[in-house]
Amino acid sequence: MAVPPQLLKQLLALDEPVRLEIAHALLASVDADDDGMSDADREKLHAAIDRSLAQGDAGQTVPFDEVMAALRAKRTARATR
Repeated sequence: MAVPPQLLKQLLALDEPVRLEIAHALLASVDADDDGMSDADREKLHAAIDRSLAQGDAGQTVPFDEVMAALRAKRTARATR
């Protein structure tokens, strides 16, 4: 969920104890078990995360700058179609 900039400004202007109280109230109101995923989908997600972490541990990574350059190039190519 995105937070509108004006609301974010107002929240950041509050004292920390007030922000913490609001944050706890918001977290308590969210049902963490109701993410809309089936057990099978959640299992696939966790397996994908485990594979990704293993790849990182094995050094099978791509530098951030290269990834961003590739994404920008794809976006530019789509915009010129």
